[in-house]
Amino acid sequence: MASFNLTVEDSSPLISYSPAGAWSDSPSNDTLLSSYSGSSYHTTSTQGATATITFTGTAITIFGGHRPNYGTYEISVDGQDVVASESSAGQDEFQQLMGTISGLSNGQHTAVVTSSTSSPIDIDYVDIQTQVGAVGSQLTKSTIDDTDPSFVYSPASEWSVNDKDYFLNDTLHYTSSPGASAAVTFSGDTVALYGTISQDHADIQLSLDGQNVTFGAGANGFASTLHSQILLYYAQGLGSTQHTLTVSADPQSGTGPFIDVDAIVVYSSTDSGSTTSSSKPTSTNAERNATSSGKLPTKTMVGVIVGSILGFLLLLALVFFLLRWRRRRRQDRDASQSPLTPTLPIQNPDMLEAGLSGRSKGKNVPRLSQNSMTSFYSGTPPDEGFVSGPGHSRVASITESFSSMAPIINATQSQSYDQSMDSRAPIRPNQRPPPLKFSAL
Repeated sequence: MASFNLTVEDSSPLISYSPAGAWSDSPSNDTLLSSYSGSSYHTTSTQGATATITFTGTAITIFGGHRPNYGTYEISVDGQDVVASESSAGQDEFQQLMGTISGLSNGQHTAVVTSSTSSPIDIDYVDIQTQVGAVGSQLTKSTIDDTDPSFVYSPASEWSVNDKDYFLNDTLHYTSSPGASAAVTFSGDTVALYGTISQDHADIQLSLDGQNVTFGAGANGFASTLHSQILLYYAQGLGSTQHTLTVSADPQSGTGPFIDVDAIVVYSSTDSGSTTSSSKPTSTNAERNATSSGKLPTKTMVGVIVGSILGFLLLLALVFFLLRWRRRRRQDRDASQSPLTPTLPIQNPDMLEAGLSGRSKGKNVPRLSQNSMTSFYSGTPPDEGFVSGPGHSRVASITESFSSMAPIINATQSQSYDQSMDSRAPIRPNQRPPPLKFSAL
């Protein structure tokens, strides 16, 4: 079942005070009056004075003030004493818990606060908890203001509007005509009527679906000032069908001329399963209407935007990793061809002659030592072994060079040159041969 709370202020006609004259409404000489809820409270110093609250619900909580000179009290529910306590305190405290009773069956109950001594006690407000609907149902609350077209005022000329800011929605309909009435039609399980309480107000005759109730709007004659936004009446267990509530002045009361209407609040219960199933066509119709008007539904637009952003970010990430992969690949390739060890054409085995590479194609030729380089000059002259100019090899065939070489002459065994040798042979120094030099290419 769906639960909700109703606040009943001390001046509400739902609370009756007795005996007559034992209770006072909001003493004007109390400098701490504004500390109470709604700046009002009812107080008594009469032993045995009672305040009776008749309600429909499952729990009730009563609040009041605690003051140094306050006395004790008792609270009973349905004739059973459940609370005995005191309101005295070392300092002034307001809106304090006097007692709470819960776990009641969801029906009509009567709670009574009784003063136990001649010391003062007061009542600030009462909180009622009640339930509507079946187990697991959801609560719906709607307010129908007095200016709503649902209200029908008759005759309209006999009703006026007060637009002060201390009324609900800053408006209030009132009349002083004995025959005037206000009716409102609604659908819901529970209805609560709100208006004002004042000493110049008449008793109200209320009709709900043909059932008549009369209650005082002057707080049993103890209202000393105007109290606004007061719960005047409520009824529950009405069912979800359509209902009509009508208020008018009781012609037999003989009280003040005024009655007023501020608003009604309607509480309804909706089964959670039916709410879920009925919400699907509503959503589908909204999307269908949006599509037919050429506009995408909001959810679809949000999905498209989010998808586009994610796709763009994914594309950026792909480009980033591709560039990074190409950079690493280029770095690996450059590392394999280090500039510190370049591959020169002359280092290629095919470019080297047998004598320089240490090998001869088809022949075993001993490596040339530093001393054996002297015989290089005793063979074929440089003109025939080395040819400069374009189109010629820089180095003559090493095979031809070796075939033209003369026997090795040790520089240490001869101090003179053999004059019978080819005049084109280079002149050798007495000690060591000059270093090998090639003509410029």
